[in-house]
Amino acid sequence: MYLPFLTALSQNKPQQPSIKRIWTAFASLSVMAHVVVAPVANAEITVPQHFATETSLASDEPAPNPTTQYLDSMLQLLKPAYSQLGISVWDMTTQQAVFTYNNQSLMQPASIQKLLTALAATKQLGQGFYYETQLSTYSKNPINRQQVNNGIYQGDIYIEFSGDPTLTYQDLQQLLTSLKQLGIRKIDGQVVLVSEQDSQLQAPGWVWDDLGICYAAPISPFIIDKNCVYGRLSTTGYDKTASINMMGKRPINITNDAYFVNPVAAKSQYKAAPTGSVYTQANSQPACMLTLSRFDNNRYHLTGCHVGAKSLPLAIAITDPALYAQHIVAKQLKALGIQHNAPMVLSRAQLTPTHGQRRLIASHHSAPLTDLLSTMLLKSDNLIADSLLKKVGEVYFQAPSDFARSSQAMKAILYSLGIDLADANLADGSGLSRYNLLSAEQVLSVLTTVYRMPEYHFLLDTLPESGVSGTLRYKRYFNKSPLKNHVFAKTGSMLGVANLAGRVKASNGHDYLFVLIENGLSPQIKKQQKAPFSAVFLQTMLDVPIN
Repeated sequence: MYLPFLTALSQNKPQQPSIKRIWTAFASLSVMAHVVVAPVANAEITVPQHFATETSLASDEPAPNPTTQYLDSMLQLLKPAYSQLGISVWDMTTQQAVFTYNNQSLMQPASIQKLLTALAATKQLGQGFYYETQLSTYSKNPINRQQVNNGIYQGDIYIEFSGDPTLTYQDLQQLLTSLKQLGIRKIDGQVVLVSEQDSQLQAPGWVWDDLGICYAAPISPFIIDKNCVYGRLSTTGYDKTASINMMGKRPINITNDAYFVNPVAAKSQYKAAPTGSVYTQANSQPACMLTLSRFDNNRYHLTGCHVGAKSLPLAIAITDPALYAQHIVAKQLKALGIQHNAPMVLSRAQLTPTHGQRRLIASHHSAPLTDLLSTMLLKSDNLIADSLLKKVGEVYFQAPSDFARSSQAMKAILYSLGIDLADANLADGSGLSRYNLLSAEQVLSVLTTVYRMPEYHFLLDTLPESGVSGTLRYKRYFNKSPLKNHVFAKTGSMLGVANLAGRVKASNGHDYLFVLIENGLSPQIKKQQKAPFSAVFLQTMLDVPIN
């Protein structure tokens, strides 16, 4: 979710002293509405005395840090009137904290929580960790064509899922193709999908109306194509039931009575309330919108309306991943021409092979952890984050682990690195849960640990770069001068939350680690902002004085 910035600094104006440049750029910001500014567009701005000269101090008082004094003064002018802030800034050159504001308050972190997950996963799993999905059987001898009589295999086939968040339909199909290559045309035993037992598919505190959306897909040992299916909703004519075309003929069932509305007619049929009005007009109708209802057995119903004629992309999260995997395996075996009994699901604890020993037929490896973390941080991938959190808990406790136990494991792992999260509340690994509570100081302790310990330093290098990569590549105001190429940070956004945590390169030659947490930002205030607070504050950091 990106925050809008409606005006940009001109790159062609003569360079002014830094404080004047900031005042010129941001004099009209809504966050500074309480500051009196002269109405003349090009009027000279008087620099406040405490910026222009050094403050006289008694000889026995230590001189204040210029960076601290500067940021504190600027924050008093720039801080928003309605939202709540938590800020921590640490100088990587001097390795000292230089600025804090409300940094102990626990607030919703959103996706900057992925920084904790990345560090805990690296510590517990190791950089070389990868997920492995295996195809196996139990027999006295290694399986080969000699054991397949007339195309019939007398035994059970096991597909062992590991919760790989990157496993695709094609990866699974390639695994099963190994059976055909052995000459198998019929499996006389059972086809068993195996995993660690885990029935908690969503973390506590996930917003219920997010659950049908792919960024909140269920976290399960069974993951195929991110547990997401795609399609398009197309018009068959205005005010007529639209058509749905799902890609890849995936085994879900979706019905609909949705329809498209003529934009011209919509102007009179769907009237909006006056700006700022608490009450809708007496003759107004509800806004035209689409609603997805979810049912058991991966059944869905789409209802409502959409204004316009262009088709709409659909991305729907799977409700029952185990059932979906069963249907996918059955479909793929049929496509390979292999007769089989209906696939079944068992946990590892339920496996009771009667003879022989386990024989590996084929396996699929995910990319190593370093690549998974790069994707997670750059794209803010929730599925990778929460899958890794559960794997961390599973390895830490040497047993299947739910979100609560896995979050407990993450706290313990980070504590072993000197990060105290005793008063924090962790509910997941992605930051989607509204139950997560972290302070700016706690997030900063993660960043400073990553910086100080060489084995984790690579995590700083994988953060999105402003105007270049990941979630900061196209983020407005970050994708142009002066912030472009100067900010390397993890974003964290959801309704009411606009956070940023990472590193910024200042013009004084210093690099700073920073955490900016903003909670309580209403959609109405967000629309009125000329620029997000994080962008405003980070530009002031570009101009911190030379110590």
